[in-house]
Amino acid sequence: MMDFINELKSYYSDQAVFNPWRDYSKQLDIGPDAPKIRTNHLQRFLEPRISDARYIFVAEALGFQGGHFSGIPMTSERIVIGNHSEVDYHYVFKGKAGSRTSNPITHYPGFKKSWGKEGISEQTATIVWKTILENHIDPYEIILWNIFPFHPYRDERGLLSNRPPKSKELELGVYFFNRLLNHCPKNIKVICIGKHSKKTLDQHGIKNLHITHPANGRAPAFKEGCRKIFSINDRLFK
Repeated sequence: MMDFINELKSYYSDQAVFNPWRDYSKQLDIGPDAPKIRTNHLQRFLEPRISDARYIFVAEALGFQGGHFSGIPMTSERIVIGNHSEVDYHYVFKGKAGSRTSNPITHYPGFKKSWGKEGISEQTATIVWKTILENHIDPYEIILWNIFPFHPYRDERGLLSNRPPKSKELELGVYFFNRLLNHCPKNIKVICIGKHSKKTLDQHGIKNLHITHPANGRAPAFKEGCRKIFSINDRLFK
């Protein structure tokens, strides 16, 4: 597993892409050890899951309110440090909570005061984790990922922004996704969240199921899609 994580850490781009396991922001990060902390988070998230995972959810790219600071796809900093009111960190990690990596006293434009107190939160991360728990699925049987595993941002708006990955970035992401799949069980179910990840995997002949992305008021459709997939596959696994 560490060979895969180390390969992720080695990635560098000068095209408005932040690699949370390598890159450090003097303004937004709590200190120079922030990439190391995020790497530890990813390792602690993947290692207990990788050999027995039944599902791998695949969205498009890391967001600045999610994996950018937590180091874990579709998971907010507020969840991993134990400050989330609805999703306990024990669903993410075995043992102790994770550590904060965002700077709570930064004056970076767009940084909310509430983030300084409780850690950065992301609505999509909350919806995804709550849906897993509401369906009584063991969270250690699920891996969360993105086709482009890094954080693409809008250069003119800075690190607290998101942009869609470019076609070449998605192609690179497929390489990393296949590397991850090589560590997973052969019968793992790949579930694409949103049309972009599905289109990319379809183009590469990677078999997948598809559900609606929960953003922009589509959470009910996302939840129903998950319910159907979990219900069908639970019967198949019994």
